[in-house]
Amino acid sequence: MHPTMTPTRASQFGRAPLWLAGIVGVIAALAAVEFYASHRYGPLGVPKPAPAVRAPAAAPAAPPPAPPVAERPAPEGWLDSPANESIVGTKLALAGWALAKDGIARVEVRVDDRVFEARFGLPREDVAQVKPGFPDNPNGGFTFEGDFSDLPPMRHDVAVIAVAKDGRESVIARRSLVPPEAMEQWSALLDERPALASRIFYFLMMTSGVALGGANEIREQYADYESRTQRIAMSVPVLYMRTTKGAAQDWAFDPDFPIDGPKCGERRVAEDSLDGVLRYAVKKRLPVNVILNGGIWGDSSCEAPQWDVTDHLEQDANNVQWDHRGQTHADDLMKDVPGSVPGPQLGRSLTYHVYAGKNRAYKKRNLQAAARRLAAFYREHPDLLVGVTLDADTYMNPFLGGGYRFDYNPGMLRQFREWLQGSGPYAGKGGPGVPDLRSFRRPDPLTLERVNALARKSWKSWDEVEPPRELVGVNSLKVPEGETPFWLDPWYLEWDAFRKHVVHLHYVELADWVYAMGVPADRIFTAQAFTAPDPGLRPVSVALRGWTPDYDSAGVSIEGSVPRKGHLGTIMYGLSAQDRHGMANGRGVYSNIARFDDGWAIVESNATDLKMPKRKPDYEASYRMFRSIANYDGRQIALMAWNGSNGLFENDPGYLPYTAFRNTDSERAMIDSMVARADLPRGTRLWTFGTPRFSTDDGWTTSRGTLSEGYGHIAVAPERGMVELVSPPDQVLRSDKLDLALVRVWSGAKPRSIVVHARRETNEPWIEIGRSEGSERVALAWPRDWNGAIASQFRVDLAYAPEVAAARVDRVLLYPAKDAYRNGSRARAKAGP
Repeated sequence: MHPTMTPTRASQFGRAPLWLAGIVGVIAALAAVEFYASHRYGPLGVPKPAPAVRAPAAAPAAPPPAPPVAERPAPEGWLDSPANESIVGTKLALAGWALAKDGIARVEVRVDDRVFEARFGLPREDVAQVKPGFPDNPNGGFTFEGDFSDLPPMRHDVAVIAVAKDGRESVIARRSLVPPEAMEQWSALLDERPALASRIFYFLMMTSGVALGGANEIREQYADYESRTQRIAMSVPVLYMRTTKGAAQDWAFDPDFPIDGPKCGERRVAEDSLDGVLRYAVKKRLPVNVILNGGIWGDSSCEAPQWDVTDHLEQDANNVQWDHRGQTHADDLMKDVPGSVPGPQLGRSLTYHVYAGKNRAYKKRNLQAAARRLAAFYREHPDLLVGVTLDADTYMNPFLGGGYRFDYNPGMLRQFREWLQGSGPYAGKGGPGVPDLRSFRRPDPLTLERVNALARKSWKSWDEVEPPRELVGVNSLKVPEGETPFWLDPWYLEWDAFRKHVVHLHYVELADWVYAMGVPADRIFTAQAFTAPDPGLRPVSVALRGWTPDYDSAGVSIEGSVPRKGHLGTIMYGLSAQDRHGMANGRGVYSNIARFDDGWAIVESNATDLKMPKRKPDYEASYRMFRSIANYDGRQIALMAWNGSNGLFENDPGYLPYTAFRNTDSERAMIDSMVARADLPRGTRLWTFGTPRFSTDDGWTTSRGTLSEGYGHIAVAPERGMVELVSPPDQVLRSDKLDLALVRVWSGAKPRSIVVHARRETNEPWIEIGRSEGSERVALAWPRDWNGAIASQFRVDLAYAPEVAAARVDRVLLYPAKDAYRNGSRARAKAGP
């Protein structure tokens, strides 16, 4: 994996939590590109193929004496057919072979929770010739045939298990059985509203080294699961400040940078060129999201100032961020952190203040050169450019930990003073090369007298004004009696608001620069990390002003990640990705994001909690992630990582869950989502109540009657013929977009009538918005005086015949109006939370 893909969004900004030291080592290891850490994987992001033994390697004719049972190898084998992972249909026809040192007791075929026995003992002379010494040779073959037409329309797991006579088991193969109706269950709705077919949701496979094989098989792997609205694409980093023509040509961006040319020690300077990525996308007809990364991760792998203009600029202390002591640090400060091989270049990062003329000029020039090429590509291939992601992790450098805080560069202090009083660029008088920031001028400019009152100082002139440097409570939550902790200190809140503003301004400018070259706003995304805090700590800020965490926020806020031209993009791992990250306003992180932007994206993700980087996330973690981004208006999700660790080797010492996607529960959850939402346009809300392997009520409750969770459904018991199903709270249901509700029942008693209610907040009364008799569909009519307001919760009342004591609900859906998005998504909502 390439360091520009920022695998370890590990740092909890500022005051270093106890887990930071270990995570920093993880960052270092990843940034050195050696994240594969296992002989299973080739160099430079190109995974070696799994040991598929269709024609096994030769073994000694006389095997050594058998070890004790506990040490004997597990059974081995291979599924010859079908070769594809996906089986679209209801019939299984399997064939393969299995061997074990003690002999095979049986081969099982497990379809979800049902177990069947394959026919074993068929001739396989080909296997016996290259795998001698096994007692079942030459009859280690097996076949299985089965008809599963009774399966509900969902994806079903098929596992082929070899069971040895000593009881040991091995999974020979996994396949997916998908009844055809599973991919067609929502097609009629889309046929009725064909304009919504343009509302495509993309699953992006993050990778690098595309020309080296890093994107191989993406196009083919999920072809059977794609539909009109659920698509697969790749997401690839291009380092626009690093892939240049070199110092001799003033570090001009080179779209066809020779990846096999310049070296950085033993490594390539970069693994991808922009034109190389685009050529591959056209050749494979594989849509691409290009990560234009010139931020802190763009130069993190190694020092290459002859090619990397960031490395060149960082040689001048005036161009970099200063800590609260007025010091700068070596870029390789973390090289000796345990686990680094060697450490990444994260100790020194460029400053963002508007007077950093060289930084701004080089970044704008190179970014726009790349954007100009992408705009031309979009005009020629509009279906292949999914998006453009901007610098990942734009913030005041938090990686050093240990109480260091940034940025106290003299130019930043100057801009802080001008921001406070509304002068300089905030009055349209910044000077040559400085942007006009009058649109960012604070509504309440401060006088020097007011500043002194807030800071408890007696400064005589604006030149003396300083942001807070030594903070009360920065290294401990214990605050001396009579002292104000920094996160409640009015003067610190001004400094913190300014830093959030600077980060916001930088993303606004990056997006504006790309948009000016012709890339549509709907294809532009920021890339900010929202990390769930350690237990007991305050969450990240929602707004630019006000509430701040009780650790160094590094200038991060949700509002500050929304550009004027483009969409909010976020980086999520662990609890944040799983939508278990509550915010200060009582809403979840997904709900807050959706209220700012109805076309946002997750530009990098993995369900692994980076505070426990070796712990493999379970299926539920990824199920929640895919459910939440779809139900909160997400546009796409980028998954870490196609060329990372492979779940086939999850027991290997070098396996890294936070880089793993293929053959993991996360991949299976993604496929389940693609099948469940086949032909559903973005903007649809769907609750599936789990899958055939995972039971959940999806947060639904009842106010009348009872429910219990099932595997892909909920079971309900009416009370005097009625069940009132209450949705989870904190939804973002846009009353100007959704005009149809649907309750689907695949088997058993169906409701006689359905009535739908909604409310804007949970403390408000329910308002009826639709009812139907004898149909699964309910047309919705929202109150006119809501004026497109958001409902945070809805209720579905189901009336059953008196004799019905038990029933089931398989799907609940809210569907967009046919013309709901005729004007496209809003790049920013009219108002935030």
